[in-house]
Amino acid sequence: MLLSVLIFITSAIGVLATPWHPSPNRPHALTSNGLIYGKTSTLPNSTIPINTFLGIPFATPPTRFSPPRPPRRKLTPLSATTYGPSCIQQFNYPEASRNQTIAFFNTPPPPSGESEDCLTLNIWAPAGRSRDGKPRAVLFWLYGGALMFGSGSLRGYDGSSFVVNQDVVLVTSNYRTNVFGFPGGEDLPDDERNLGWLDQRLALDWVRRNIHAFGGDPKRVTIFGESAGGASVDALITLPPKPLPFHAAIMQSGDSSVNDRADDSGTSWKKLVELAGCASSRDTVPCMRRLPTLKIKDIIERNALSFGPVHDGVTYAGHPQRRRVNSTKKKPLIARVPLMIGSNARDAWPLVSASLNDTDTYLRASFPTFTDTQRAELLAAYPISTSSGIHSPSEQIAVIATEYGFQCPSKLIADATFDSGIPAWRYYFNASFPNTQIFPGSGAYHSSEIGLVFGTYRQQGATAFQAELSGFMQKAWADFAKDPATGPEWGGVTDVGVLGGWGGDRLRTVVTVGEEVVDGRCVFFDELYGAAI
Repeated sequence: MLLSVLIFITSAIGVLATPWHPSPNRPHALTSNGLIYGKTSTLPNSTIPINTFLGIPFATPPTRFSPPRPPRRKLTPLSATTYGPSCIQQFNYPEASRNQTIAFFNTPPPPSGESEDCLTLNIWAPAGRSRDGKPRAVLFWLYGGALMFGSGSLRGYDGSSFVVNQDVVLVTSNYRTNVFGFPGGEDLPDDERNLGWLDQRLALDWVRRNIHAFGGDPKRVTIFGESAGGASVDALITLPPKPLPFHAAIMQSGDSSVNDRADDSGTSWKKLVELAGCASSRDTVPCMRRLPTLKIKDIIERNALSFGPVHDGVTYAGHPQRRRVNSTKKKPLIARVPLMIGSNARDAWPLVSASLNDTDTYLRASFPTFTDTQRAELLAAYPISTSSGIHSPSEQIAVIATEYGFQCPSKLIADATFDSGIPAWRYYFNASFPNTQIFPGSGAYHSSEIGLVFGTYRQQGATAFQAELSGFMQKAWADFAKDPATGPEWGGVTDVGVLGGWGGDRLRTVVTVGEEVVDGRCVFFDELYGAAI
């Protein structure tokens, strides 16, 4: 004990002896990494200073295909004023679809480029004391990107508006994706193959141990994420770390319970090894570790190789929805924390190619166990007509994919959470604005709610209702983070909060409807969802 105290004092003296002079424009925090300083800024039309710390390492530079390790303490102060690079991203060819994905989800790109040395996080916090004089609630964001791409430094995830308006602390973090985050090599241990999810857990542990230095409350951390980020939140809930580093969770258009994301990526790994020239090597993994980063990136993109998580018993449970259904207070199989979950009215629209226009072929490929009668009944439930709002086979496929892949799973997870005695709420985002459409008629497309939640939506051409809805959603997310047991102002799992819905004769920020209003066709997929339980 005495030795530990002496080591700490010696380290602190070494830090304080470094020539460094804090100023009003250089906020600082003493963390397990050592002394960190950031920068202070204000938003237009606001006088509230924001302390921003960017590019903080939560791990040592990672070894390729190996688990992350905690960072070493530095004796010299760390300048945390610029973003670190994102992790290596995968945007598959052919060129047309690759460019479209980049335009939709990676424009503008991460400001500091890409690198394998990418395990950093970013923190935004209001300067000074909180409004109630207590440590602030913390929101920890996990980005989407199909576990193939994404970055915590994308412009849409800037936390400035969120923390100024809601008096919270916000954290974004990088994690490895594609083969760098989820390698499929059979010569790697199963419990070291979901590296991206191990990255998330280490980042959360860093926040748990250090967020007090930034004015945050380590006992009030809410994890939230969209798409693959929502699936990551789900994985954290259904097989939680110990000690539990969060007290609430928000899942936006993504899960890993009903849509099991486990992927046998062994085939892709073998093809990658062969194309990379490591198949004849006696030690495949060391050979792969010696290759240039960009060579691996090019191979996986040009060959559209797929890499996903495995049920490792550490970060990802087999049958996670079964754990949720069977969880009780006496036998807590999952993290028993309040949940808010939802989806967007047109989630799948940017994910379905306009060239995909044969619904029967799509149904046969996507639902191979369906009989001819079941396919006919499903088609009849999604008619192409003026009254249905479905105008073409491509739109028909997009609506089916939206409900099957996003909306109905939200219902199942919310219902199972509530039935196991955990508070749960559900939303349905159904707002669209001309200045944020990614193609004509994209509507409330996948990820379109993020800009409203963060307050980073495009200002040019914004409407008064857009600003009102953004403020409402941001406050709903923040209020849930502060007091998740109370929940948002709309109903529970059987009463869905439609965000941006028509109420009476005008648009409203939220309209509460019975779940039967939005979930009438979910019954067609019950047989398929049953396999998840």
